[in-house]
Amino acid sequence: MMNVLQNFKIKKLILVLGFIFISQVSFSCDLCGCSTSSGSFGLGTLNNASFVGFRYIYQSFESKDGIFSNSPTSKENFHTYQLWGRVPLTEKFYVSAILPYQDLKRKYTDRAENINGFGDATIMGWYKIKFYKKFDKEKAKLYTNVQKEPSGHSIEIGIGTKLPTGKFEQILTDRVNPGFQLGTGSFDGVLCFAHSYGADKFGVNTNLTYYLKGENKNDYRFGNQFSYASNFFYAIAKEKYMLLPFVGFNGNIYNKIEQYEEKIAKTDGTVFNGTVGAEITTKDFIFGANYTLPISHNLFGGNVTPKQALSIYLNFKLNK
Repeated sequence: MMNVLQNFKIKKLILVLGFIFISQVSFSCDLCGCSTSSGSFGLGTLNNASFVGFRYIYQSFESKDGIFSNSPTSKENFHTYQLWGRVPLTEKFYVSAILPYQDLKRKYTDRAENINGFGDATIMGWYKIKFYKKFDKEKAKLYTNVQKEPSGHSIEIGIGTKLPTGKFEQILTDRVNPGFQLGTGSFDGVLCFAHSYGADKFGVNTNLTYYLKGENKNDYRFGNQFSYASNFFYAIAKEKYMLLPFVGFNGNIYNKIEQYEEKIAKTDGTVFNGTVGAEITTKDFIFGANYTLPISHNLFGGNVTPKQALSIYLNFKLNK
């Protein structure tokens, strides 16, 4: 009986690990309203369940238009409302999707700007590989029904695209933060790789993501992006729910924006963030939240400063 319970806990942990990395995978530029179809908050939850749900993301920035300490600044608040989901096709393959609605606000000392509408949708296909402990041939000779034992390791490979469903306005690219857009106006490719490992109640996961940005009809191309993340969590199992607090970090490296095949100066950069969050899973739904705070950054020549970000979501399970 004890072995059965231990195996059950291990399998449940593997399911959690198999999806925890997705909670930190970003699917587009983290400092752009046009790209907050998920931002650093990812395409899923800590629980490896099929779901349809709603998510709210808040991000704030401060942009400086000039090189002097008293140069005019603007405060930007990005609000994103998402319909998202995850559906399995087979045991190893599944698809996920996000459809965002954007409400972007920018406030200057003498005026304010606001744009809203649908953003760029994201569709991803995933392939999952589980690893098992080395098969004991001697044990197999003694027992006829020997099952493979999970090793705690798993990897997932994802490939997908971001669709140009959000509006792109050329006039907005002249601002300090050209990411103040509903959409990029281009088809962008996304490649993801993640490794997870769990032992008992603790787990760690690491993921790498590369974004290949396309060129839109205005001959404008946002810079390609490389993202990385690592997260540590602790599972607290109760009778009717499971609590999963986690802490971690993530970062992004951005290439320069191009237009007419010419690179635009001071449009590249890096950012390194700390993240903390938690999730509660029950039989019927998943509720979670995470908070991101920049630790170091150098964006758009130091003229754009990320402040803080918050994600809150409520999902309804499809396979209970």
